[in-house]
Amino acid sequence: MPGNPKVRQDVALLEDIDSEIVLSMFEVGKSKADICRELGIGRRGLDKWIDENDYEPIITRARVEAASFLAAQTLDIADAIEDDNPSKPMHRIRTRQWLAERWDAKTYGAKQAAVTVNIGNLRLDALRQLEVVEDLSTGETPSS
Repeated sequence: MPGNPKVRQDVALLEDIDSEIVLSMFEVGKSKADICRELGIGRRGLDKWIDENDYEPIITRARVEAASFLAAQTLDIADAIEDDNPSKPMHRIRTRQWLAERWDAKTYGAKQAAVTVNIGNLRLDALRQLEVVEDLSTGETPSS
């Protein structure tokens, strides 16, 4: 049977484990590298197991849950800073601003102005300016 024996071994190990255990690891925000390290498997084996079982949509939803979990943790961390730390209020404010920007970017996100560049107009403006500079240096009036 062709293929990498290590990958086959890792996939077989994953098949023996309850898939909910592995998928819950994604839900709590663990990376693929962390999961592989904990289970003692290789990244290619995990990827193959995910592809073979069509777990990608489930993992995507799990990562959305993980993002909410991690965002909530940032609040806990900011609030747990010692009261005698003079930067505690600033950390708490910045954490909440960051969450607001992520959760409601339309209202609280940084506004970016739209910039439109028309190369044709830039070229024409440059030619007009060149014509004016030449006329000033020669004293001639521009031809119409």
